Amino acid sequence: MEKLSLQYKLIYSMGNLGIALITVMHTSFLVYYFFPPADSGIPYVIPQSDLILGITVLGAIMTLGRIVDAILDPIIASFSDRLQHPAGRRVPMMRWAALPFVICYLLTFFVPVGGDISYLNAMWMLVFLVASALFFTCYMIPFYSLMVELAKSSDDKVDLGTISSAFWFVGFLLVSFTPGLWSEVAEIFGTTRVWGLKITFMGFGVLGFICLMIPALLIDETAFADGRVKSSHQKLFPALKRVLRNRSFAFYLGANTCYTVATAMFEAGLIYYVTVLAVMEAGMNGPLTTVVGALTLACYPLIAKTAKSLGKAWVLKVSLLLFAGTFVVITFLGIGGISPYILFGLVVVLSPFAQAGFGILPQVVASDCAAYDQYKTGEDHAGMYIAANGFFRKVGGTLGVLFFTSFLIMGKDVGDDMGIRLATALGALVCVVGFLLMRYYNENEILSYNRALVEEGTAAAASETTA
Repeated sequence: MEKLSLQYKLIYSMGNLGIALITVMHTSFLVYYFFPPADSGIPYVIPQSDLILGITVLGAIMTLGRIVDAILDPIIASFSDRLQHPAGRRVPMMRWAALPFVICYLLTFFVPVGGDISYLNAMWMLVFLVASALFFTCYMIPFYSLMVELAKSSDDKVDLGTISSAFWFVGFLLVSFTPGLWSEVAEIFGTTRVWGLKITFMGFGVLGFICLMIPALLIDETAFADGRVKSSHQKLFPALKRVLRNRSFAFYLGANTCYTVATAMFEAGLIYYVTVLAVMEAGMNGPLTTVVGALTLACYPLIAKTAKSLGKAWVLKVSLLLFAGTFVVITFLGIGGISPYILFGLVVVLSPFAQAGFGILPQVVASDCAAYDQYKTGEDHAGMYIAANGFFRKVGGTLGVLFFTSFLIMGKDVGDDMGIRLATALGALVCVVGFLLMRYYNENEILSYNRALVEEGTAAAASETTA
């Protein structure tokens, strides 16, 4: 069984770098641009008031965009799995989706009525958020599904997932420096801060497009395809039902959703942990995030090595327990006279392994399950496995934010922080539930496809030697 070369692993991972450059730009700065602080130098361009029940125009648009995004996942996956194109099931979609994906994400910021509040701007934002979700999904689902074709063995999938995740993290870091560039760009071009921001985003958009096209143009999917595996013949709902009937995959989805709920609560609550529970300056949030991020990246080689030796399920179970411990530590902030520096030190020790584990392995586990399905049925449902994985992650992220914000009404201020503490307790409980679900993931059965590949390779080598 031939291993995927480092060259192809790097080529493939450039696509994940491109995804990070575009999507992190949106997730990090979309709210800031359309709901800016008064002293930001950015004018209001959409109504800032609430529509109903405290939901703002921006909140309603972004929620609708997330709903459409989640619905599109299985639809695009079904189309990709059933595609019969001379160049393959994945690469053709990546090629035609990359450019509109980038353009629609950028056009979200280029509202027609600049410098003034208008519902036309809100409609513009909604249209291009939905369009960007469509084209992002058209690139993302085939891209992650391609891992099944490229990396044949389970260990190869771990290596490819590790490198790809590291490239995504590099993209995240690059985008995090953009606020420092806006003013410099505006000064260089002699324009306003708003146009400095737009020009910076366009620069990252061009770089992101180049990265997206590298795997789309340089990977010959047909050279890696298994001729025995055929395109799926099932339509959307039967294919989705078939995937969810994979018992191990279903338990993994439950565990992964639990982690996503917990990490969404952790990210939403971090500023509250610092300023309310620990009663520290908000500026502490930046260094804490930087240290955790750096240690998370440093854990990547350890995750890859441990996943190969002890198993991916073992890594994910340990990660869930460590993340549960992180929430337990946070609940003690401001209680019993324990120094917050000691407690945040424990957070820094406990959380990076968990974040690295779930940063790398979810796509790898989904690819393992898809490869097992191919081995058993002879049909390719990889897109639907990736779509189900993405859909439940989005559900988990939405629920995590919903749970955390709901608890805040029970207390979110210094001296009245019961809501925050209850939310951290829920975060720990959710992680424990995820651990219990992950215990039912039968990795030995799923990796039977890998053992079959090894046996085929051994038999082929023996045949060549005899000949």
